[in-house]
Amino acid sequence: MKTINLPGAIGLVEKNSLAYIELAFDALLAGRVVVPVKAAQNDPRLQCVAVENVITPEEGGGWFERPLSLSDSGDVAHVSFTSGTEGPPKGVMISRTALNDTVRRLQSLMHMDDSVREYIGVPVYHSFGYGRCRHVASVGGSFYIPPRGFNPVELSELLQSGKVNALSLVPSLLRVLIAQPSLLGAHSHALKWLEIGSQAMSVDEKLAVKALFPNATIIQHYGLTEASRTTLLKIHPGGEAALDSVGQVFGDGNIRINDKGCICIQGSHLASEIIKEGDRFPVTNASGWLETTDLGQIDNGHLYFLGRADNVVNCGGQKLSTEKLEATMHQYMSDNHEFAISRILDNTYGEAFLLSYTDESAHSVLVEMAKCALDELGINAKSAVHFNWCKTIPKTHTGKVQHKVLIDEFSHQQKDETDVDTDKSLLSLFSKILNIQPDQLDMSDTISRIGVDSLQTIQLSIQLEAMLGYLPAQWRELSLQQLSELSRQSPKKEQVRLQTQPSSGKAKPLWDGSSNMNPSGIGFWSLLKEDFLTHDRDIFSQGLFAMFVHRFGNWRMSIKYKLFRFPMTLLYRVLRKGVQIFCGIKLDYTVHVGRRVKLEHFGGMIIGARCIGDDTIIRQNVTMGIRDMSDLSAKPTIEQGVNIGAGAVIVGDITVGRHSIIGPNCVITEDVPPFSVVSVGTQTVQSLQESS
Repeated sequence: MKTINLPGAIGLVEKNSLAYIELAFDALLAGRVVVPVKAAQNDPRLQCVAVENVITPEEGGGWFERPLSLSDSGDVAHVSFTSGTEGPPKGVMISRTALNDTVRRLQSLMHMDDSVREYIGVPVYHSFGYGRCRHVASVGGSFYIPPRGFNPVELSELLQSGKVNALSLVPSLLRVLIAQPSLLGAHSHALKWLEIGSQAMSVDEKLAVKALFPNATIIQHYGLTEASRTTLLKIHPGGEAALDSVGQVFGDGNIRINDKGCICIQGSHLASEIIKEGDRFPVTNASGWLETTDLGQIDNGHLYFLGRADNVVNCGGQKLSTEKLEATMHQYMSDNHEFAISRILDNTYGEAFLLSYTDESAHSVLVEMAKCALDELGINAKSAVHFNWCKTIPKTHTGKVQHKVLIDEFSHQQKDETDVDTDKSLLSLFSKILNIQPDQLDMSDTISRIGVDSLQTIQLSIQLEAMLGYLPAQWRELSLQQLSELSRQSPKKEQVRLQTQPSSGKAKPLWDGSSNMNPSGIGFWSLLKEDFLTHDRDIFSQGLFAMFVHRFGNWRMSIKYKLFRFPMTLLYRVLRKGVQIFCGIKLDYTVHVGRRVKLEHFGGMIIGARCIGDDTIIRQNVTMGIRDMSDLSAKPTIEQGVNIGAGAVIVGDITVGRHSIIGPNCVITEDVPPFSVVSVGTQTVQSLQESS
């Protein structure tokens, strides 16, 4: 690999010590380039940037008091290395102007003076800690580097003695203080300045920090290695409505959101170049913008961080970032449990969350917290979170979680469990799908009473039919004990599948709508009640309203005389048009719809099928209908228990087999066998029975 030559560059082995900062300041004042390295020899960073020599600073913390003033210039002053969780790190070349600009913007809000005595609770060789050292030194103050890292007891003693009046911490460490405010007691009121690192925090956590340090000027920042402290959030004054943001731009910086929803940055604080695989690349594009992979939104000048693009989980058509779920969970937690949330692939939902944790006894608490957080965020997918107990959460030296390590570890565990697990009992099946320990299952309970989401219902029905050879009538109302006592039988013909249509020639004519085709064996009002329960008892659900109008359209056809039926027909047509306009759902009464069909979302739904079986789920932007104008009766048949993802297109005289899963944005023009999974880009379908 080619080595980049930076004249005057010296290597400094990373140490959280006074000597490290002393040597770094000496180099800056001498006009040299500081290159932090992990080791004096055999460090990949030394192959990336040529240095004149490598110095290993002495260990040891304590107080540091020395002013620092740098001239503005475009000369490289520092090479930071990103702590990428995957692949080799990249070098980020930062100029003297960029270092100064960061300090000036912080000072414009924090108003520190030479009386500042700061406890730096993060490593000083990280960009956050290094920036705090430069800021305090620029105003002539002093800072304390704890010799053994952050220690709440030590911090309390220093606050009590009046030796410390400022603090810098990351949110994960602040949570220790929030959870146990007695650690600092009334001494926390002595704090005058606090800067918080850029990890995600909930509004409640920010308010808790504000309450803990009521007299402090509190700032949190958002930024990247290439754009340190791009936005700054003032937590100390009022303006609590913006506490869920990551702040505003100050100074000559600028931000915007591109057409992909990602944050773009301009300003003097940007790094000049990036070193990657032996080559130098500009940080910005041709228009002078740094395009990040962070998703964001700007409202009233405040930037709202929506997660990293590669950490957004598309869970059955609903999108949510792992960071947002993690921050929301923290709002519900009274204890500071260590956990991390990663994005993984999932056969049922397409994508799902992996919650890794270190305290085995906290499993039930985390399960409940995850459910509460998902409910608050509007994600109706309780089983879309997989839980992974691990001894430690692997992190980089800068504290970033190594998600790939956790995902690989979980995948290996799942494979091992599959290889050795020969217990196919219904009890273990229900336990696994419902995320409930076997000894917590009440065998007298029913699936309806337990309360499961729509995808869990499908999973259970698939596995139950695969094990018994048929799906018992009203199986959701049978107790777990009754289900477990059922013996394997041959499939009952009436329970196997709906009638399919010929695959060649013209399609069979569609039903003419001359009679009531609501499901038999259940009254109109009982059917509406069942639809209400299917739609999670949400009286304002657009899907529920569309189903009501569909059921009503069929029910009116049971009125024998056309003259008496006319007012109902007129009302039906008005309601049907209202559903199309206000809900974005087109579902004519001539479509034969089974029981417990759930229109999970709304908008852009054209449901022109021949028939739709029981327990089917349909999401937004789904289109069903004819393939071309040559055969207007060629509409699809959707069998029971099918799960259809957002944006799917199903057209033609075809059959989608029972209990199949159609992934988001799939275009289906051929028959799909029962128990299949179809996703974008697949040439064949995967059998759920084979994978279970």
